[in-house]
Amino acid sequence: MNHEVTDFATDVIAQSHTLPVLVDFWAPWCGPCRILKPSLEKLAAAAEGRWALVTVNTDANPCLAAQHGVRDIPDVRLFHGGRQIAAFTGALPETRIRKWLEDSLPSAMRTKLDLAREQIIAGHFAEAEKRLSPLCATAPDDAAASLLALATVFCDPAAALSLVRDRTGDEAGLVRLFAHVLALAPDSLPDYSAKLSLLGGLAELRAGRFGEALRLLISSMEESVRYADGAAKRACLAIFKLLGARHPLSKELHRRFSMAANP
Repeated sequence: MNHEVTDFATDVIAQSHTLPVLVDFWAPWCGPCRILKPSLEKLAAAAEGRWALVTVNTDANPCLAAQHGVRDIPDVRLFHGGRQIAAFTGALPETRIRKWLEDSLPSAMRTKLDLAREQIIAGHFAEAEKRLSPLCATAPDDAAASLLALATVFCDPAAALSLVRDRTGDEAGLVRLFAHVLALAPDSLPDYSAKLSLLGGLAELRAGRFGEALRLLISSMEESVRYADGAAKRACLAIFKLLGARHPLSKELHRRFSMAANP
C-alpha cells in the first residue's frame, strides 16, 4: 500500500494496529523529498505487504504536520500499535533506510521484549520474569537477558548482577544502579533524619511502587542529599531513567527532585 493520506486516524493510527505504517512527510517543492521518495516506494514494494507506506503533503496538511512536530522535511515516521516507534529526517541513502527498517520494524521477539519492559515499568516484576525466562532459555539474547536482570534486581540484586556481568546497554546499566542502592543494609547506615525516608523509599522500590518510592527518596534528599553517599539521589535517577521523561511520574516529580538535588 502506498498512497497520500486522506485521514490520519484511519490510514495511519488504525492501520498500524494491523501492520506497521511508514509515514513520509514531504512537500512538492522539496528537493530531498523527491530524492527520497523513489527509495521508499522501492522498499515498500519489496516489503510485499509487511508494512505500508503513507505520504503526507505538508503544504496540503499544515495542521497535521504541526500536530506531529514536523519542522524539517523529508520527515519519516514509523507507527505500530497506534504509536510512533521510530523516525528519521533527511534523504538517507537506500542502504541506510533498509538498515533502519531492519532495526526499527517490530518482530515477534521485539514485541515480547516491549511487553516485558512495560510490565517492569508498571512494577509487575514477577509477570515480566515469567515472560522473559523462556526467551532467555530458548533463544539467548542480550536484550532479553538484560531485561530479565532488570525484572530480577528488585528482589535479588546479586542474581541480577550476575546476569549482566559481561553485558552493556541501557538496561544493564540500570541493573547496576538499582543493585547498588538496593543492596544497602539498614544497619550499615548512620542514624540521621534522612534514614527513615531512604529506607522507606527503597522498600517501595522493591515492591514496584515507583511513585511512592520517588516521593520518599526525594524526602530523604530534602533532609540531606549527601546522606549514604547520595543513595537516594542515585535511586531517583535510576527510576527516572527507567520510566522515561514522558512518564506521568517523571513529569510530576522531576522538578521537586531537581530542587532537592541542588539545594
